[in-house]
Amino acid sequence: MVKVRLKGLKKYFERVKAVNDINLEIKPGEFVVLLGPSGCGKTTLLRCVSGLERVTAGRVFFDNDDMTYLPPKDRNISMVFQNYAVWPHMTVDSNIAFPLRVKKYSQKEIKKRVIWAAKLLGIDNLLDRYPAQLSGGQRQRVAVARAIVMEPKVLLMDEPLSNLDALLRVRMRTEIKKLQENLKVTTIYVTHDQVEAMTMGDRIAVLEQGILQQLSSSDEIYHNPVNTFVAGFIGSPQMNFIEVEIVSQNKVLYLRAKGLEIPLLDKFKDKVSNFSDKRNYILGIRPEHIYITGRAQTDQVASTKGKVYFAELLRSDTVIHLEKEFGFLVVKTPGDLKVKEDKELEVLFDLLRIHLFYKDTGKAIF
Repeated sequence: MVKVRLKGLKKYFERVKAVNDINLEIKPGEFVVLLGPSGCGKTTLLRCVSGLERVTAGRVFFDNDDMTYLPPKDRNISMVFQNYAVWPHMTVDSNIAFPLRVKKYSQKEIKKRVIWAAKLLGIDNLLDRYPAQLSGGQRQRVAVARAIVMEPKVLLMDEPLSNLDALLRVRMRTEIKKLQENLKVTTIYVTHDQVEAMTMGDRIAVLEQGILQQLSSSDEIYHNPVNTFVAGFIGSPQMNFIEVEIVSQNKVLYLRAKGLEIPLLDKFKDKVSNFSDKRNYILGIRPEHIYITGRAQTDQVASTKGKVYFAELLRSDTVIHLEKEFGFLVVKTPGDLKVKEDKELEVLFDLLRIHLFYKDTGKAIF
């Protein structure tokens, strides 16, 4: 197990800052997920760690060893790509054994390691087959087996499940996570799928425009996002964002928008003690933290009403879009709820679960 440390890492493509001054430390044996939208720099960052991209500035360390300008073959890493990248003219056995043969391992050692890796991935009965005879999930297992057979210091995975169907992705992400826990290999995993990130990562690094926005556990990112980008990117449906002002009435602070007035609990008052009447803020609340009357999970709530514009019946959940003066309010409720369009509906804001951001910077206040 090794520690991976990125210090002031930059990668520019002419005027495009794909990776912009990233500092990141990954603990030995940790599973870190790079998460963000397409074009945010996560794959470029992974390729800088692997040596497939030459960095513009900064350093890459494995423990205390500077790997910045070493070629990939000298870094003792393995990489799993999005498109499997298995050799179509080779059997499963030969595909897994290929990196060992390049490194000139003995035939006895090659056989031992291939069987070990194939059994771990549950493909030891497929060793004589060719990739064309395998399903997508089986081919991806071959790619993972080939990656781990060298027992690398660092395992890099670039959206390895994106070409699989939904059910297989669920199963494969469980298998990959359990495999990594058993191998205890330091792993960096790239995805744009927040569900993969939340379920697999020990920590998640959220990127946007080449900049690291937040590095935390899934729980911390969900409950305490550092800005509106992280808050909006994590969670489905997306967090509701409402432009509000802070007003004081009878020594009580309220967040106010057209058709909405939310009192602030005492626990939040000290964080807005220097508020400005002229400054606008963004109120954030997740759809699952807005309750239907009679179904609140706390007594610290504030009510508001809206007209049902549309209801998504997902069976496990019902997602309701309410028309309000400030725009639409999205509410996520259990699937047994039946609502009619154009009907007025009262909902309750969980006052313990609200977030507040500065409008101009997007930074979180609480």
